[in-house]
Amino acid sequence: MINSLHSKRKQKGLAAIEAMITLPLLFLFFFAIGELGRAMYQYNQLNTLVRNACRYLATVSSVEPSGDVLLTDAQKNIASGLAVYGLSTGATARLNGLTTNDISITTTAGSDTITVSATYNWTPIFSSTMAGNYGQTVDYGFPLTATISMRALP
Repeated sequence: MINSLHSKRKQKGLAAIEAMITLPLLFLFFFAIGELGRAMYQYNQLNTLVRNACRYLATVSSVEPSGDVLLTDAQKNIASGLAVYGLSTGATARLNGLTTNDISITTTAGSDTITVSATYNWTPIFSSTMAGNYGQTVDYGFPLTATISMRALP
């Protein structure tokens, strides 16, 4: 009986100390998982937007007898709008910071292939730069690139 009372006194406050050690690590782990999920969601959104733009160009383009694809500037502008806004024209980008300058539309000579690619600079939600190596800031953002190629429909 005396031993059990003595051991309870030694345990007093130990749970609070264990929580102080483990909770910051758990929160860091949960926030890192959340950021990873957000990056994957935005990459999926970027792929969907680029695929829709490429699909549009594949249906409206014309193919010469030599096999080259003909695209007008108006078609390219509409496709760039689809890749950024989700509509042919719009004011709000689906991904914050994505512009029509980030969209590249190319065709391959002698081929009926249309390629649409986009590069989006992903930044973390909490901070794009954090203190790292001895007080120097480290940029945690990185580029997400999506490229889709489709054959032009005759």
